[in-house]
Amino acid sequence: MKQKRFKGEKFEIAFIWGDRLTFPQHTHDEYVLSCNLSGDEKLTLDGRDLEAAENCTTLYNPGQVQGGDGTDCLISLYLEPHFFESELQSNINAAFDTPIVNDNELRRSFSSLISFTLDESQDSEAEEMVFNVLELAISRYMVLTNEVIVDTSDWRIKKIKNLLLDDLSRTPSLNELAERVGLNKLTLLRMFSNATGVPPITWQRHRRVARARELLNQGVSAAQTACEMGFSDQAHLTRQFSSAYGISPARFAQR
Repeated sequence: MKQKRFKGEKFEIAFIWGDRLTFPQHTHDEYVLSCNLSGDEKLTLDGRDLEAAENCTTLYNPGQVQGGDGTDCLISLYLEPHFFESELQSNINAAFDTPIVNDNELRRSFSSLISFTLDESQDSEAEEMVFNVLELAISRYMVLTNEVIVDTSDWRIKKIKNLLLDDLSRTPSLNELAERVGLNKLTLLRMFSNATGVPPITWQRHRRVARARELLNQGVSAAQTACEMGFSDQAHLTRQFSSAYGISPARFAQR
């Protein structure tokens, strides 16, 4: 068994792979959300025999007895038991009522978490992608109380945009943005994504890369552009620029 992990303040992401992974019966104190990326897994959950086919997602609540055999690759998200109360301002007794779901959109969101286990320089975006996964899982497979409904034309969207644009070289945390506009993080993410099509940190990244393109057009070197725009190094700029425009910053500057 091989694995890579990324640990946030109140969550952990684990990317695990190997030849027919086997997990003896065990329990977790956390909520555990796992996507089976390869192989069909035979499961036991609280004494029941279940099967999670390839691409299915399992949603386990704290304290459930679980075991599994047959998967070759999975990505898991662990949340502290008080996560929903502290982060979402919701009922501490919140629980998933469907243990196995076949949800392609949820699978794609889970797959996006893999990169954070392999490249910790992206930690500023990890929390946002975790909340993307949670937005789908919670809205579809969990009942929450005290949810705040916000109009997508709300003034807070403009304020968040201004905060993100004020300094493109610095990436604020979701917690910082949420506190500035008086929302919980899930509501902030949902409101901003509904209004713009992407979550806030991703929105800022698009603008950072666009600004980097402007600097390169002005003759600023790739190294200096990376420094000015807050990329961790030139390689980080190259990855994001190439992903956005299909060409490296160096080749773009030579055109």
